[in-house]
Amino acid sequence: MATKLNNFHEDLKFSENASEENFWQAIYTKAFPDMLYNIQCKGNNQGQRLGIDRLIYLKSGKTLYIDEKKRRGTYNDILLEYLSNDTTGAPGWMEKDLLIDYLAYAFMPTQVCYLFPWQLLRRVWLKFKNEWKINFKIPPAKNKGYNTHNVAIPTKLLRDKVYSAAVIQL
Repeated sequence: MATKLNNFHEDLKFSENASEENFWQAIYTKAFPDMLYNIQCKGNNQGQRLGIDRLIYLKSGKTLYIDEKKRRGTYNDILLEYLSNDTTGAPGWMEKDLLIDYLAYAFMPTQVCYLFPWQLLRRVWLKFKNEWKINFKIPPAKNKGYNTHNVAIPTKLLRDKVYSAAVIQL
């Protein structure tokens, strides 16, 4: 059985699929009841490099920046990318200082989306990444000329860790 190669441009096209715009509208309407409107940020540009897939404008005047991740299947884990390109050494999105407020992680077949506050998720990642790279390592995702490295963190574990990170004790 041949290994399927990932393709950045095809994956970007999947992530920006206009037919799923109703899904995202419903998610953000539920998540942010004071949302006025939102704008999808398309293409390979500076905003994308900072992790911004969507701008959400609230009635208060605040703007939220969202990074959207979609999976074609339904799983009991969340993939966290720590190495984007093992040929160039480009860091994955978990290793970057992204200009986002939330990571929206969706399983499209079940229409479920997890909203992770980015700063809490990053704090958890920085604390547990070495342990997780050992315990939840998966084979690299094959791309043309390079591999992408992820860990598959059980959803419940990640949710619990992020929730715990919101409690600060000195």
